Amino acid sequence: MKSHDPSQDQVQTLINLCTQGRFQQALANTAPLLREFPDSFVLHYLLGAAQAGLGQFDAAVTSYRQALKLNSGHAEVYHSLGDALKEKGDLNAAIDSYRQAISLQPDHVAALNNMGNAQKARGNLDAALDFYRQALKLRPELAEIHNNIGNVLYDQGELQAAMDSYKQAVKIRPGYTPAWWNLSGTAAGIDEAANSIDRCLAADPAHAQARITRAALGYYRGDRSAFDELMRSDLKDHPYTRSCAWVFSLPELPALHFSRWALFDAVIENSIRERPFYEFGVWRGYGFRYLIRAFGKGYGFDTFSGLPEDWHAEKAGAYPSDGKPPSIEGGEFIVGKFEDSLPVFFSVPRPMASVINFDADLYSSTICALNHSRPVIDRHTILVFDELIINTNWEQDEFKALNEFCAANDCRYEVIAISFYTKQVAVRLVGI
Repeated sequence: MKSHDPSQDQVQTLINLCTQGRFQQALANTAPLLREFPDSFVLHYLLGAAQAGLGQFDAAVTSYRQALKLNSGHAEVYHSLGDALKEKGDLNAAIDSYRQAISLQPDHVAALNNMGNAQKARGNLDAALDFYRQALKLRPELAEIHNNIGNVLYDQGELQAAMDSYKQAVKIRPGYTPAWWNLSGTAAGIDEAANSIDRCLAADPAHAQARITRAALGYYRGDRSAFDELMRSDLKDHPYTRSCAWVFSLPELPALHFSRWALFDAVIENSIRERPFYEFGVWRGYGFRYLIRAFGKGYGFDTFSGLPEDWHAEKAGAYPSDGKPPSIEGGEFIVGKFEDSLPVFFSVPRPMASVINFDADLYSSTICALNHSRPVIDRHTILVFDELIINTNWEQDEFKALNEFCAANDCRYEVIAISFYTKQVAVRLVGI
């Protein structure tokens, strides 16, 4: 009886090609073998690996699923399928696939870690932390997992715990640039941030974000030379560089912060605490929970079903919240598209805003929120834009909305705080 699989030597050759990153050659070598062995589980799996390596994730998903039809008992195939689905942006299916891998092999560290990544991308931070910690128990020496745990703790506002995780990552692996970069984003001041960035650049001198941010920190210290040199380099059109150049063109340098939470703290300190806050784009409510501690009352607006349209690399529907708002004491949530919900909500008088947090990302959503919230904005209101700078096309998103709103309302804005790390910019309107 003829075997369903090619010889061990042929299979090993394909494995070697994939391991070496020679995916195009692996793809070319697999096709004729599949014609001879169409029911080979291992060939369909290796075909998927080669396709995934080339960024052909739709094809990879098809190949992995065909492999699983032939043999559904392999954890590694479910893990690889989960990775391909995550790259496609299908997080629910990726999570299901990782769950299958873990059920077949509970000690599959990569599947546990990547399940954590998928849960974090969904905004399920507690679940992500649980999977990362399961992986860490099995492989406590992996710097990547410590770094991932730090990222979740950071998003939860646990800065000291996040810092401890990043420091553990670089203690294990001193040249691990992601952790050094992330550690700089937990800094309390410029010197502390610069030290971490220097360590990041020592490990990877070509790290573009670190190079630009290091030059920006020098500018804040009064030394323009490094940034002027960047403006003459091939990084002059980098979105980080363009963002810094805009900040440096302002009449006065705004206060610089390194974490989302530090910027929020500064905004809270300078706001009228007796007023409620408003937030456009709530998602899982992590920012809302932070602000409610200070103000006691907040209004949150969201579809809770994800982005209403494509935005940069994110597809419509990204950042869903299972269709329902979070349960937060003191929070009042208005569900629906802004163009539908805001005219109704603001058709009656509402209290003036202490802070308005714009976290809807899109130009269309932000300009809609700005226009309808005009009645609750005065010269004391602080507007925080969560994605004003740094993104590839930042000038066409929240930045564009803010400038159009000011032009239409014959006012201008004063930038009072920024964070190059979190993309936030806080402003007050002058002449409103």
